[in-house]
Amino acid sequence: MPGQEQEPPDQLPPLPEGVSEASVFPGGKVIYHRYPFPRTGMWEGLTINSMSFRQLPPQERFYRLSCAYLHGGIVLCERAGDSESQLEWPAASVCYYCLNLATELFYKACILCVGHELERSHEISKLQRRYEELLPGEEYKFYALWARSPENLNDVVGFELVRGVDRKPDQLFRYSMDKNGTPSAGIHFFTPGVFFDYTKYLRIRWSEIWARISSKVDG
Repeated sequence: MPGQEQEPPDQLPPLPEGVSEASVFPGGKVIYHRYPFPRTGMWEGLTINSMSFRQLPPQERFYRLSCAYLHGGIVLCERAGDSESQLEWPAASVCYYCLNLATELFYKACILCVGHELERSHEISKLQRRYEELLPGEEYKFYALWARSPENLNDVVGFELVRGVDRKPDQLFRYSMDKNGTPSAGIHFFTPGVFFDYTKYLRIRWSEIWARISSKVDG
């Protein structure tokens, strides 16, 4: 009907050569945007859009994103290891950031799938506690970094060991500093071989757990 907003089509046509994106407006009007940089022709014709992804249930979107971030960390870790003596901390920090976000999203996917509630915390220790409440048992356990909260670590050592930006790993590995520019109070280490083995372990373990949860919910 005239004046009624139309649903986007199920399939979008391929973009013309030299066009980076297209804006589609109600009524079918299309505005093309050209690339503002030179093209090399790599992977010509390969493209994807988010239409089918956005139609998935929220927990499935969380799970697939967690797998993508984990895979990204694995690939970056391989590149970091291959760089050998040229390895610098920013490359390690990005690997840890991918891992931290992947872990957060995996917990949230599982919690949403069985608990039917969206957890808004970014803290791994809080998400893990909720996850274990909903999914007790050895078949759902896996070793997670950042499982101990800063408060627990401080209690163990008897002084404020974890403070500032170190209390928030997602911000630590994304920015390396707090809002005032103060860097981490600690010294962090990255060993590509250990990180690689751990993330490969997680990829297998998460796949097993997600399959078990999915069959439990469907059944």
